Amino acid sequence: MTSIVKFSRLLKISIFSLFLTGASIASQQTFAQPTALPDAFSADYKVARGGMTLGNLHVSLKYSGNNYQYQKYTKATGIAALLTGIKITENTNGQLSGLNVIPKNYLFNQSRRSKSRIDQAEFVGRKAIGSYKDTPYNVVIPHGTQDRASLELVLARDIAQNKAQLKYNVFERGKIKQYSFQKMGKEEIKTPAGTFSATKVKVIREGTKRETIFWLAEKIDYLPVKVKHTEKGEVITTVIKRYQKL
Repeated sequence: MTSIVKFSRLLKISIFSLFLTGASIASQQTFAQPTALPDAFSADYKVARGGMTLGNLHVSLKYSGNNYQYQKYTKATGIAALLTGIKITENTNGQLSGLNVIPKNYLFNQSRRSKSRIDQAEFVGRKAIGSYKDTPYNVVIPHGTQDRASLELVLARDIAQNKAQLKYNVFERGKIKQYSFQKMGKEEIKTPAGTFSATKVKVIREGTKRETIFWLAEKIDYLPVKVKHTEKGEVITTVIKRYQKL
């Protein structure tokens, strides 16, 4: 049961809770998608502990003019589904201005049997207005703050541009947190979707033994092809199974 709880925690940070800057007013001109941002795509991932599959994650990114919509849906499978019935929906949408990602709306909904935990926010100017677990918030946020999902697009952009500093303000659960990442070289990763040359990136955490490492592949615009999360001796991995440009 402990591993199932950790599974649900990983899905909240999991394969794609990575990260980007921007907060200026978006251009009203027709937008041509910069090559530094990921192309529109659809992908599937497997989440597993050891040899046991815990769940499947479906991810998609779409553009309409200068607007983006990034969606993730995770569903427990097998014994994890029998024990928990966990389903997680995470959506973010917003506008693009040059290489800036400007989130407008964010939703995280984790349902478990008859219970739900919801975090939803609307970004209006320099404020985040919303609620977490039915507790409302209205918070002033720094310029360039991202939500947990849009951060992935930002990290992909910054890895593509070979930026040395990977530090971000991220708004989640009514609070502003800082995420930092460290590059750890390149590795070749074999997956059901193919073999990828990937940049290895580690989440920097102080005062904890938890470890999360991402492998971001140039071939698919520096999106993750593998995530490894280690906590209290247990390892949960998320690996890409399918990728398709839209």
